[in-house]
Amino acid sequence: APAQSAASGAPREASSMSFSIIMSRNPVRRSLATFHTIEDLSRLQAVSVTTQSACEDVDAWFESASMALPKFKLCRELLGTASRGQFKALLKTFINADVAEGCEVPLGTLDDARKMAKVLGNAQRSVAGHHARGGDIAHAVVGRLSFDSETVDAAFEESLDPGTGHQDAPDLCLGTCINFTSATSGSHGAAPLCLHFAWQGGCLLLSARDDSVPSKGIEMPQDSDPDPYSLLADGRACQKPLTLDVMCLSHALILNYRGVVLHKNSAWQASNSGIFVATKGKQAACKALTSGVLCVVCVRDEMPDHSTGLSKTLHLDKPRR
Repeated sequence: APAQSAASGAPREASSMSFSIIMSRNPVRRSLATFHTIEDLSRLQAVSVTTQSACEDVDAWFESASMALPKFKLCRELLGTASRGQFKALLKTFINADVAEGCEVPLGTLDDARKMAKVLGNAQRSVAGHHARGGDIAHAVVGRLSFDSETVDAAFEESLDPGTGHQDAPDLCLGTCINFTSATSGSHGAAPLCLHFAWQGGCLLLSARDDSVPSKGIEMPQDSDPDPYSLLADGRACQKPLTLDVMCLSHALILNYRGVVLHKNSAWQASNSGIFVATKGKQAACKALTSGVLCVVCVRDEMPDHSTGLSKTLHLDKPRR
């Protein structure tokens, strides 16, 4: 009888050992790395000692998070036991993010992750609130904004009225474009929106287009402070304006513009409702602007309410740098 008992226990012991070996191997850990698994790993840990060991492994969490966030470049330490709980609290914001084509979002530290989640979360709530109020167009996207290195000094010149038309007008520094998805087309089936950026005379210029015109083909404004309702006097004045927020995340500079009013396919529009500060000096800011800075851009089809805006309250419409 003892011999039979020992014999009957041997397969169970062997099976348990085999399961443990299987769970410890990388292909099995990778099988846990699915969209749903990252939300269920904590519960899976409680199934048995074997699964607990596999799920406590940093690699399992890192691979699961990386597969759930394919456009984010994560640091392995974010999924370690010391910071995993805090990072998991930010996951929903990142999973719901729309990241521009070709852009990778690096999250090297927990502080970087918190800052990105805060800015992105605010933009996502703004989008949700606009849709709840019946808005047609509202979307937020994470992108990377960079400018021409040969003319980037235009960002640091004394603020001038853009588009003066004089022969001695300051250089125009063109930036990359950020393309929105069809979510910005509204209910009328229009083409996706493309946002253009430029600097001139220390002023950030913006243009929102769906007509495929390149940045170098956009006209300069004729009025430095036009009425947003009369930007298009050629029969398109009834077009609902767009409101744009641009918030950059960089250790070298602060670039935060909110409530910039644009009409689609119009001239460059000066951004006067925000701040741009080279917090680490001009050289560091130039390097950041030319190599590319992460930004969160939010667009809505509405006129902004500047009555409680931070920039208005602090009189930062045209800050000195």
